[in-house]
Amino acid sequence: MAGSFFSRLFGCFANGSGSDDNPIMSVQRHQGNRKYNHRWEKKLARHLYGQYSMALVQANIRNEDRFQVESGPLSNVSNGPTGVFVGIYDGHGGDICSQFILDHLFNDLKNIITHHHSQVNPYVIQQAYLRTENNFMGLVRKNWKGRPRLATVGSCCLTGVVHGNVLYVANAGDSRAVLARWTDGDEQPVVHQLSIDHNANDADRREELQLEQHDDPVLFSYVHGSFRVRGRLQVTRAIGDVYLKSNEFNRPPLEAQYRQQQPIVRPILKSEPTVQTYQLGPGDRFVIFGSDGLWGEVTNEEAVSVVKASPRSGAAGALLKEALVKASHRHNMQYQQLIDLPLFNKRSHHDDISIVILFFDHLPAQNQ
Repeated sequence: MAGSFFSRLFGCFANGSGSDDNPIMSVQRHQGNRKYNHRWEKKLARHLYGQYSMALVQANIRNEDRFQVESGPLSNVSNGPTGVFVGIYDGHGGDICSQFILDHLFNDLKNIITHHHSQVNPYVIQQAYLRTENNFMGLVRKNWKGRPRLATVGSCCLTGVVHGNVLYVANAGDSRAVLARWTDGDEQPVVHQLSIDHNANDADRREELQLEQHDDPVLFSYVHGSFRVRGRLQVTRAIGDVYLKSNEFNRPPLEAQYRQQQPIVRPILKSEPTVQTYQLGPGDRFVIFGSDGLWGEVTNEEAVSVVKASPRSGAAGALLKEALVKASHRHNMQYQQLIDLPLFNKRSHHDDISIVILFFDHLPAQNQ
């Protein structure tokens, strides 16, 4: 077993409701707070280019979501690039992979940027995903005899990197980033989705994967009202899930229920993210990063409307409440009834939800 990895707790602010004035900081969060009905929030704090708000709610017995905000150096050299990094990691099959990404991805990115002449671009972000994926695969390999089910654990991975006035959004999975843009005098913001949902329920994503796996006769199944890859997963990209990536892990001692009868000729899921590059301008007010538990309840436009109408302090908490209100209505119950559900019953009503909102106040005219 990998040392203390499985028992390690990640740092977070002790008082999640306060405000921080230091824009050089790190916030990582791995679980909900039972005192507040398995919810937690950081109402408002500063980053290099403005402020941020973050919140989560736990639905699974073990919260499978992880998220983080890093503001400051993006490399390991003193005169290297600076910026803001946001990560949303929505695990499935457990929380080990999402926790592993929280522990490794940002450091992998900093190392790669350092060794690529301090350049920040889509290539270094993709390479960071690949390195984290390979390291997680190594963890599975190391524990194969004792814990083969690690091969079935995975995580969606959404990241945002703001460097100067450029925003890079990388996504492998169905978490989502949404930007709100408007100028003074405009009544309504323009809403831009900055990430692609890698979900088998999207016909374009099915077609994309089918072209890559053209010789796979059992690629998709329709299970309980949704398409699933090899009858298992809705997402078409993710870190982990290595039993769907190599026959090395598609064999005993992995339990028969996870083993695929059809050989894995090539990786069915990819960890490589799609990366969108966006030039930020004066009208770009905020970006909402959220796991799919949020977007399953509210539309892009509804989310932007809630944030626009809310005070910055607690904006993520306000959006989280809106999602839970929507979930309560779907189940014909009152919001407070939903909140008061015991943890073992929450997952049948809503998913884990993680939200980070970046507000922009003072973007530089060009990259620094």
